[in-house]
Amino acid sequence: MSAKLKIVLADLFYVNRLTQNRLCVPLNVAYVAAYTEKLFGSEVDITIFKDVELLLEHLEHNKPDIVGFSFYYWNQNLNYYVVNKVRQMYGHDVVTVFGGPSVDSIEVEHQKLLEKFPEVDVFVEGEGEAGFASLVGKALAGRQAIFDSPIDCSFFSKADGYVKGFNTSTNLDLSEVPSPYLTGYLDEFLKQSYFPLLQATRTCPYQCTFCVSGKDRSKLRAFPLDQVKQEIDYIAHWNKDRPHIMLNLAELNFGINEQDPELAAYLKSVSEKTGYPKSVYFYSDKRFTETSKKVIQALGDINRDGLVFSLQSDHPETLKAIKRKNLSDDNINEGIAWAKQNRIPVTTEVIFGLPYETYDSMVNLLNKSVEQGFDSIMLHNLFVMEGVELNRDMERILHRMKSKFRLLGSNYMMIGNELIFEYEKVVTENRYFSFEQFVKIRCLNLMFFSVFQGGFYKFFFQYVKGKGIPLATFFQSFMNPDPTVAWPDEYRAFVNDFKKNCISELYDDLGALGANVERIYRVNNDVGEPVRLNPYYFSRLMYSERGWVNNVLTRILVAMAPHPEDINDSEIAEILSISEAMIVDLRENSPVGGTFKTNFDLKAWRDDKFHKPIHKFVSRNSSVALGMSKSQEEKLTSFAKANAHLEDHEYYFVAVESIFPRSDLFYNLKTIASTAVELLPA
Repeated sequence: MSAKLKIVLADLFYVNRLTQNRLCVPLNVAYVAAYTEKLFGSEVDITIFKDVELLLEHLEHNKPDIVGFSFYYWNQNLNYYVVNKVRQMYGHDVVTVFGGPSVDSIEVEHQKLLEKFPEVDVFVEGEGEAGFASLVGKALAGRQAIFDSPIDCSFFSKADGYVKGFNTSTNLDLSEVPSPYLTGYLDEFLKQSYFPLLQATRTCPYQCTFCVSGKDRSKLRAFPLDQVKQEIDYIAHWNKDRPHIMLNLAELNFGINEQDPELAAYLKSVSEKTGYPKSVYFYSDKRFTETSKKVIQALGDINRDGLVFSLQSDHPETLKAIKRKNLSDDNINEGIAWAKQNRIPVTTEVIFGLPYETYDSMVNLLNKSVEQGFDSIMLHNLFVMEGVELNRDMERILHRMKSKFRLLGSNYMMIGNELIFEYEKVVTENRYFSFEQFVKIRCLNLMFFSVFQGGFYKFFFQYVKGKGIPLATFFQSFMNPDPTVAWPDEYRAFVNDFKKNCISELYDDLGALGANVERIYRVNNDVGEPVRLNPYYFSRLMYSERGWVNNVLTRILVAMAPHPEDINDSEIAEILSISEAMIVDLRENSPVGGTFKTNFDLKAWRDDKFHKPIHKFVSRNSSVALGMSKSQEEKLTSFAKANAHLEDHEYYFVAVESIFPRSDLFYNLKTIASTAVELLPA
């Protein structure tokens, strides 16, 4: 009997103290492994890795025949480091393969990949199972047979030119792909508390040019529903004692498929029965349909973001350029009204840096989104990568895009004396905005993240909105303190630190970025300060800057009020005190946050989603209690136990990075006494 074909598959990530709470199971390569084993059975021996050091140790003692890597912008250099190590160990006896979202679909981009990664033998297009299985089938006949003819769903380079097979990857019937969970491929990762991923449906009908999924269109396909339900049971069994672990649905449009409401209802029933999951994250369908409504209703309070309308932009030319058609304002308002009636949070996402979008048009969209009543507004800066249409030369030239390199979070490490790190190419200037305006948006980005994604001082900022002050304008003032005014030194330091960091994190060339990253690593003998600026500075606002925040916010509000006669100092102080008190001390983690007297029915105001100003909710002799739900207490206790070893600044950073929904960082509000409630007419 001939020897088995030895295959190693890797979905590598940087494993360190700041990333270990967001490591996901390698579902992608596990699907490839399960399908390959189904086809070739005893002819193959497959091993899966996430941690590069464990992979290198394995390779040192076990010569593989094929090493395949999941290829995305967050691990491309780590992947290529291992490819070069394979070459040093075994020469060209081992076949190296890259496949994943960063593999584009046109020849000119294929040629770029072949030039950038010359030691990679084969690139697999589209979904990985069919292409990798075709390669394995040829490899069983001997290494040279692989390159004798084109490989389905793949391309490679030979001395006489570029060779490409037909991309039929999305023709694969998903009922033919075994579950990586039920076959045991992911057990070792679940054991280590990696975040589980669950996929029920594949492909996307939309063609957004800023997304890796937009470059190709194909028919929606679903895995068998019974199989997905068994996977949910399996995942819940592994994580029933880890309530802080979020379940991530690897769906591009959850709510687009007819089976999705049944799947959502099953997730909720398992959560109620086993205690897991407490939090589910997914990308919603881009439309507002009855199916998507049913999904949101079925998930209830385990849905991390509620109802999501990802607008990205409302600029007509921008939408045309990115091949996007948004919901009408009427549809959005209908959705927000429906969500309010059902007490469901509503989220939108917008991207600054897209073609035709200006600084002013983005500020207008942000203020419009606040006025429409979105509970969460995610403001992103555009970055581009391999596999995205906007990154192609013709697009970059047309829109005069300029980009700079930025270290990708804590994705860096030293192996021996060699530094490996990942980066983002951030669009910092184009025909429509300047670098100075990029920095201004970056400041707004921090504040929208802190307030609308983080929930920081939610009551206060809704109070500001009720005073007729556009929040984007308020945030601009907060992040640009008047130099002629005597502000607290700590406040100036906070703003200056952020601005300095959001500029200094950008580099014109990778050599300079790499030199600085290596300096940071050698100084700390590990990763340094958290470098994801929004969550890091949000965590500072929440937990480290208490001494000046209330004073500064009050002064800005008073200065900006369009009707100074309406300003009531005691009213402002009351709202600020409650906003501060609602923040849970994550180190102490007390289930009770105290009792407060208030002149307003804050719960009614919140349930109204702050559509009317607070003076419509006057309440005499009212008391509110701050406390936690049982589910929240379990989640925060679980998190504290898992992360007690971290220093405070890292502990709080990791908390806002990994606890979802972020509303769990705050006490719940409960009215315990109220007499002569006076809800004034609108």
